Amino acid sequence: MSSAAEERELLPTTVSPVHYDLLLAPDLDALTYTGSVRIKVRVNEATSTVVLHANELDIAEASIRGAAAQSEAPLAASSITFNKDDETVHIAFARELAAEAEAELHIAFSGVLNDLMVGFYRSTYAGADGKPRHMATTQFEPTDARRAFPCWDEPTQKATFDVTLRVAEGLTALSNMDVARVEPAGDGLKEVSFNTTPIMSTYLLAFVVGELEYIEAQTSGKHNGRPVACRVYTTPGKSEKGRFALNVAVQVLEYFADVFGVAYPLPKLDQIAINDFEAGAMENWGLVTYREVALLVDDANTSSRARQQVAYVVSHEIAHQWFGNLVTMEWWSELWLNEGFATWVGTLAVDHLFPEYHAWTQFLVDEMQRALALDALRSSHPIQVPVRRSSEISQIFDAISYSKGGSAIRMLSSYIGLDSFFKGVRAYLQKHKYANASTQDLWSALSEASGVDVTEFMAIWTRTIGYPIVTVAELEGGTQIEVQQNRYLSAGDVTSAEDQALWWVPLRIDVHGAAGAGAGPTDVLTARRATIDAAIGGAKWYKLNKDTVGIYRVKYPPGAVANIAQAIADGELGTNDRIGVIADAAALASSGHSNTSDFLTLLRAYSGETEFIVWQEIVLRTGALESVWLDEPAAGLRALARSLFSPLAERLGWDPAPGGEDSLTGSLRALAIRAAGFAGDQAVCDEARRRVGAFFGGDRSAIAADALGDVFAVAVHSGGRSEFDAVKGYYLDPANPVDQRLSALASLGTSADGALLDELLEFALSDKVRNQDVHKAIVYMAKQRAGRKRVWDWYQANYDLLANRYRASMNYMGMLVRLSAGEFTGDGRADEIERFFAARDTSKYQRVVDQTLEKIRSNTRWLEKDRADVAAWLATNGFQ
Repeated sequence: MSSAAEERELLPTTVSPVHYDLLLAPDLDALTYTGSVRIKVRVNEATSTVVLHANELDIAEASIRGAAAQSEAPLAASSITFNKDDETVHIAFARELAAEAEAELHIAFSGVLNDLMVGFYRSTYAGADGKPRHMATTQFEPTDARRAFPCWDEPTQKATFDVTLRVAEGLTALSNMDVARVEPAGDGLKEVSFNTTPIMSTYLLAFVVGELEYIEAQTSGKHNGRPVACRVYTTPGKSEKGRFALNVAVQVLEYFADVFGVAYPLPKLDQIAINDFEAGAMENWGLVTYREVALLVDDANTSSRARQQVAYVVSHEIAHQWFGNLVTMEWWSELWLNEGFATWVGTLAVDHLFPEYHAWTQFLVDEMQRALALDALRSSHPIQVPVRRSSEISQIFDAISYSKGGSAIRMLSSYIGLDSFFKGVRAYLQKHKYANASTQDLWSALSEASGVDVTEFMAIWTRTIGYPIVTVAELEGGTQIEVQQNRYLSAGDVTSAEDQALWWVPLRIDVHGAAGAGAGPTDVLTARRATIDAAIGGAKWYKLNKDTVGIYRVKYPPGAVANIAQAIADGELGTNDRIGVIADAAALASSGHSNTSDFLTLLRAYSGETEFIVWQEIVLRTGALESVWLDEPAAGLRALARSLFSPLAERLGWDPAPGGEDSLTGSLRALAIRAAGFAGDQAVCDEARRRVGAFFGGDRSAIAADALGDVFAVAVHSGGRSEFDAVKGYYLDPANPVDQRLSALASLGTSADGALLDELLEFALSDKVRNQDVHKAIVYMAKQRAGRKRVWDWYQANYDLLANRYRASMNYMGMLVRLSAGEFTGDGRADEIERFFAARDTSKYQRVVDQTLEKIRSNTRWLEKDRADVAAWLATNGFQ
């Protein structure tokens, strides 16, 4: 056992589970449940005490029988002791259990269907009569199966499960497997028993009970000789909104069976929309649970971006049926094996099914740049992060495990080629199916398949915090460049002790010669510095990291930047490269590797840009600049923004083309309207308010579905009480599509009226906003002057309420920290925030607190460094 493994707080290995026979009887009126579990166990070492996990359960009795107990009659426990700190129960017996023998452990227990969105919990929805109804559902990842029933709640403690649910006759009961039998249980109840699961980890078990309806389709059956039944379940009246997700699921199951070389092993795949659900979705084997917004699509009114997100989330969760469920990480320090791979292959599936979405280009903005921003902090963590105890796990469900992990897979797969990559994946899945595996197991399979020592160059990427900046120098003669790698930090102040890592950096140099385009050498930098034959002499431009595949930033000499800018203006760089160039320039400006004026000058080259995803990156970068400069004179930056976005908004207009248009054009229109409106384009603000008035006057065609949330935001920001109340009313109407309702809620936070923001903050904690959606009400508030201090004061004033509400999902508390405090500048403000949290228990989200403080202090240095530089550039270029 490794030293890292020895440090983990794990259950004793004296007894291990083989099979669970679980009976649960939820009462949806009393919001409680009773249960019993018979666990076939193997006693590995002689012991008189069985230790397993249990959290917030009442155990009425426990007994054991069988060979290990040396008795076929039940031997009652002599004591049952709970340890609250490590969430275990110690069941002691008067007789020692014999080693290397099996027994059956029986436990009777009861619990509460909690409102914490973890364990076995309740979700509330409106029935056909408008009155509240409850369903019972589960969320066990990472460590909350122990809240539902006593179990060995660790990924390696795999077992098989027989689940029986005793429920009211009129209700639907679901679990991971298909139904084996239904039997009357008296008093208007029935017992629904499900077939035995494959061997699996506890965090993947699931069950749902409620009033449900479904739609159904089937796969072709070509992969395993029988069709797989696929269903989407919803509360009554919503099932047809699952049609898009159902069609995606059928196609993705077929696609993954092809590329993974392993048939989906279960007889059915259910997907279900849950009203109260803290995570986006959960990959329970055969019963995938989702937030409504991640699964349901209103064909007429859901935005294109929301539809694309549904396609991605469905693909991501189905990828887990193989990567995570069939083969499971050995411990949570390997979480990225599940999430990083699913992020990458989920994008691959969307690109396969919907090439018009440009999913890989979208990946650069949604995943890769998000990861690079977080990983530029000292308070980041490696992709493979040591996890000692369960309380630490939730802190690594972040952009490093998901987005950097997915970006690392993308970089690796592009280097060894998809054919070799999937050859290795197929070998990995075959070798480790129904078992657990490590990152090294994946590297070994990929190395054998590709003939390349993958471990040699990927270990640095998964075990080391951060990533490099590659600095380019041009050597005399124009035939060579010198490249040097150093760790990149957003604060720009890396020390020699922090700059020890030498990454494996695929340079992917693209050189455009005077006579035409041509790809240059694809060298790899593994030393601190190297001289590369690049033949840039006479070239119109050259660029490293072609297609923005490598996880690094690039700093060019000034002349090379000017040449790239001209190439962008001339339309000679691909979409992915245009995104990479502007993202790098913005990052280097904020970290002090260049001046912010250099970034602003480069922006001018994008004035003719036509692609939505490139503009999306530009909006993120200019928005970050405006946020840091919030308390500075704003006229110049607003004028610059109008020069970028107003012509775009004017060109695209307000209405889709009569003959139809692609989804990205609709998204670009929405972006342009929002950006121009927030930059103070009076014509756009006036038209937004006019259209909102027409929309709520009964003309629903006044605002295109793709632009609804953005038009709402501009109208609320530039308007007053009437717009705020109208948009709030739209959010409150359950007949509207859930994605658009959430967009409406978020748009309320853009109001410039302090009194309306105070009202919204109070509303956010009312029963009109689900616990999972509170962040939507504040997501934009701290980015504007009227809201920044308000939302932080609200967080402080309501801290105890929030900490209690989210006590079982403290990663949500971390999200609220980031949204309410993360946009400040000023060391004094950082010190104030640090003092506030120093007096509170932040052990389950301390990493986010550290990251928030680091971001504030880094942005403060940026503002101090470039305040005069930005002012001078704006004045020189006529933006007053």
